[in-house]
Amino acid sequence: MASPTIKDVARAANVSIATVSRVLNHGDSVNIHTQKKVLDAMDTLGYNRNEVARSLKFRHTKTIGIIAPELSNIFFMEVVEAMERCLAPHGYSLIITSSNDSVEEEKRKLQIFIERNVDGIVVMPAGADGRHFQTNALSRIPLVMVDRCIEGLKVDFVETDSRYGVRQMIKALKHEGYKRIGYIGGDLSIHTAHERLYAYLEAMKEQGLTVENRFVYHQDAMTQASGRYLLRQALLEVDYPEAFFIANDSLHLGATIQAIEMLSPHQLEQLVFASFDYLSYAPLLKLCHYAVAQPCEKIGREVSTLLLKRLGGSWEDFPEHVKLRPEIKVIRANGGIPYPMTERESDTWPIA
Repeated sequence: MASPTIKDVARAANVSIATVSRVLNHGDSVNIHTQKKVLDAMDTLGYNRNEVARSLKFRHTKTIGIIAPELSNIFFMEVVEAMERCLAPHGYSLIITSSNDSVEEEKRKLQIFIERNVDGIVVMPAGADGRHFQTNALSRIPLVMVDRCIEGLKVDFVETDSRYGVRQMIKALKHEGYKRIGYIGGDLSIHTAHERLYAYLEAMKEQGLTVENRFVYHQDAMTQASGRYLLRQALLEVDYPEAFFIANDSLHLGATIQAIEMLSPHQLEQLVFASFDYLSYAPLLKLCHYAVAQPCEKIGREVSTLLLKRLGGSWEDFPEHVKLRPEIKVIRANGGIPYPMTERESDTWPIA
């Protein structure tokens, strides 16, 4: 049986096709009585607007494609939730998928979005190769990158100030009395991983602390599995540092699990972490004294603002690079000690 059409609805409601169209598009010129007739007819016939056909006619689908490195990445999902709150009132829906931290999978998902005629794309890139973002097809679709940028690529980009956050972590650990501070991070071809390692090395120098290269660890993936593996490598050394800076929440969680499995209660009391990313469960990770909280809500708003600006036809100041200052969390319940800060920094140090 053929699906009912807009003509069928108009005939059943005894109105014109133009009137049905105005009702479908929430026009103000249709009186309440006529609206009810049209809506009742649609309900009786089981009419649903064909959004695919509509998108072909009007050249837009009111959808935004989003590629996350992994769907279990809580930081990125919190950013996406903030975007949803900003974009839904403008009639946009989000299509979310994962690259599984694979450039090849990222290429495949981009092609799917192009074929589905999405209006805009948001990506946290899987690697440093950006050639697949420079196709003619993508040149017509507004694209915003989050957290990770690709060198040489002209694209709008929103990130947290990693260097500021890491410097504060090293300051805090030194103030608590730690002089030997190890590092656990990720693939240095990834923008954020590189920024955080550079900031660690810079901050150690600023604080007059010695970097012990054998306790500077990084792997290709910034996952729980990598966090477990890298901390295990450190703990197998008899003279491992008592403090570590950890570059993201997944590494932090993995390292915490590994420490609990390997160390005695007394040894656990001697081990301290400072971490980039502060999420809802962070205070439960008892080894963590300090954390960098990324402003997920602000990031989502900034990404949405850039998308709406480009979708509205404005390319002023393209490409824009938005860098947001993070909030520093001192987790006093775990042993964190507030650090004497400058007046400029003081509003970034709440007690958790």
